[in-house]
Formats: sequence, C-alpha cells, structure tokens
Amino acid sequence: MIGRSVLVAVGLGVSQANPIDWADYTFEKFVAEHNKVYKIEEFTKRYNLFQDSLETVRTHNAEYAKGEHTWWMNMNHLADSTEEELKRLRGHKKGAAWSLETSVDNTKLSADQLPASVDWRTHKGGKVTPVKNQGGCGSCWAFSATESVESAYAIATGKLIELAPQTYVSCLKNPDQCGGTGGCEGAIAELGFNYSKTMGIAAAADYPYTGKDDACKKYTPAVKVGGYVKLPANDANALAAALATKGPVSISVAAGGLGWQLYGGGVMTGCKNTDIDHAVQAVGYGASGGKSYWIVRNSWGPGWGEKGYIRLNRDMDSTISTDTNPGDGGGCKGGPTSIKIAGECGVLSDSSYPTGVTDAVTNVVV
Repeated sequence: MIGRSVLVAVGLGVSQANPIDWADYTFEKFVAEHNKVYKIEEFTKRYNLFQDSLETVRTHNAEYAKGEHTWWMNMNHLADSTEEELKRLRGHKKGAAWSLETSVDNTKLSADQLPASVDWRTHKGGKVTPVKNQGGCGSCWAFSATESVESAYAIATGKLIELAPQTYVSCLKNPDQCGGTGGCEGAIAELGFNYSKTMGIAAAADYPYTGKDDACKKYTPAVKVGGYVKLPANDANALAAALATKGPVSISVAAGGLGWQLYGGGVMTGCKNTDIDHAVQAVGYGASGGKSYWIVRNSWGPGWGEKGYIRLNRDMDSTISTDTNPGDGGGCKGGPTSIKIAGECGVLSDSSYPTGVTDAVTNVVV
C-alpha cells in the first residue's frame, strides 16, 4: 500500500513452494514478505533494483535446474539493496591483523586423522547460538568474534549463552584502523578477542544490539578470554584440524557480488571476487553429492542462504589468488599493499579462534 510519504508493507507470509522457481514473484509480494517500507522518492530505485535481482535469480536458477550450477539464488531481503548498503553489511576490509601479537596454531592432521565431517551446529549437542542479523551496521567483525567466544565457552563449559556484539561495536577502540575505523565502520575479529582479554564481553540480554555507534556504557562482563590463536594463512588442513579439534573459527571472506547477496542454497562455486571484505564464522565442513564444502555462518539473518549459512566449495582450497586492496576502506596502518588468498571466496585467508575462556563472574578459567 502506497501512502503519501512512504510505502507501507504488512507481512503476509509470502513464500515460494519451490526454492528456485520465481516465475510468478512480484515486487508487491516482495514488499509484503519482507515488511519493506520506502520513502516515496526512493520507490522507483528500489523497484528497479528488485527487477534487476529478479532477472539475475531467474537466469541463474534456470541454469541450476539444467545442472549448470551447484547452488541456487534466492529473492531474499537484500534483493533491493544498493551496492553502498551491501558494502556497509560487509564492513571488514582486511585479510589479517598484521600489527597484533598472537600465537600461531600449526596443528596438522593427516587425512585419515581428520573426521569425514564436522558440524558444530549439532556436534556435541550443538555449540553455536541462533543466527543473528547485523542490520545496516558494518559490524560483521563483532558478530564473528562474539560467535567464536560463545562457541569456545560452550565447548569448555557445556553452557551455550548468547553474548553481546554491541559490546565491541560501542566500546572497542581501533586506533590502528584494522579493517576500518571501528564500530559500524569495520574492524577485525581479532580485536574483539584482544578486547575480551582485558574488558570481557557482556551477555546479550545485558547489552542489547542496536546496530549503531552508540557510546560505550558501563556493563558487567559475562565472559573473558585469555587471548587468541591464528591459523597459518591459506592452509586448508589447518582450518579443518582446528574445526575438528578446537571448535568454530572466525574467518574472513570476499563476499562482494551478486553471489553472496542473493545466495539461496547449495555449494557455492565460481566466486570471482578477491577483495577480502567480510568477517564470518566457520562451523564445520562436509561433503554431499560429490562436493566437499566449508560450512560458514553469516550475520545477515536466518532468512538469508541456508537458514543463515552458506556452504563454500572446497575444490578451490589450493588455488591462490591476490587481494590487491587489502587495506581498502581501512586496515592496520603499515600493512602490505597486497596479500595472497586461497580457497573459494578467499575462505582460507585469515582464520583465528579465542583461547583461555574465563567465566568473568567467577573468574574461573574453564
């Protein structure tokens, strides 16, 4: 329904019976399904963006139906987004925390020592919290760090609790401009781990997410960590070993382009972007239909991808590319002008996980 100043949409529970068939999908259905509200002056722009996305999805999915792809696209809530809005969603512009001190995990496991599959969503009762939505704030790095601290705490204690990414967004300083300038303007997960070592992170209920650069408020930390460990860059065995023996891992990817924006399901292949710009969390790996993949948790809501997750093809694990803009949009001062990245969408470029989880209330390391 179009009002005098805005388009008001009421959710009608519109859904597709077939996840790849969008033959009868319209802008009106999209607006209703996703509760979209537009200012009257942006209506045409949003309509055109929707139509472009719909054409892309229909074309790609028709090719998928013919067996030309291993993944399909979806007309999700991002289908009317501008490139600037999508850039803000990614909010992470660097492949490594070059100026930070940390230890390196060089654990290697042979193929027969590695489990055939690992999935921390279900492994040992499940050690990941529900998928969240970062909204229009470039806080992917804060969600990635928070999720890995949550998982490490759950593995150590058996207690799965939800922590507050807003702690990092509002309170963490980023003077070296690693991954951005901080808050909604981007940073890196490693900074979150470092911050949690001294200041801890609040429980989600005590520090609700606003998706804004709000001033830091006083809080009682729920969890602290002793530090973090980095994995060797571009090493598939190292990531698989960490997932098998340690738990979920914070990683960085190149998430630009229509593939990530409109990903609906299946094993993502053909990622051509080499600009590392998004922080997410690897929660496992597996294989299906002859395709091996990494299981990656995103922070764009459960309506994106496979209930908030994406599976990234592992056939590219040994393929090396070059990110020629590692400091694009920010980055640690003094970093290199280019870095080597490996894997589908650069999935192996930058991986780390927190160590020494501490219950901040009892101050007992668990």
